[in-house]
Amino acid sequence: MPTLSEFRGIKIIMRKEKGARHHSPHIHARYQGCKASVDIASRKPFAVGKRGFPEDQMNMIKSWIAIHESELYQDWEMLENDGKYFKIPPLM
Repeated sequence: MPTLSEFRGIKIIMRKEKGARHHSPHIHARYQGCKASVDIASRKPFAVGKRGFPEDQMNMIKSWIAIHESELYQDWEMLENDGKYFKIPPLM
């Protein structure tokens, strides 16, 4: 899974989903053993691991998505079409 960005201990990942059950553009976030999948358009988590996901870190992810929404959609399309992607700057 390509790592798009890392900031404040959070790793943002996006994987190729072509032909998979998920069709809505989303990212996967990892933080200290916690996992979440977050929809890009709504910025809402639709899957959270058994350990949950800290609210402060989720708020940072939502802010990061808001700042980089167009880049995330570009990465989604690139991954779907040719498996390529580009890194996205971290949340400062």
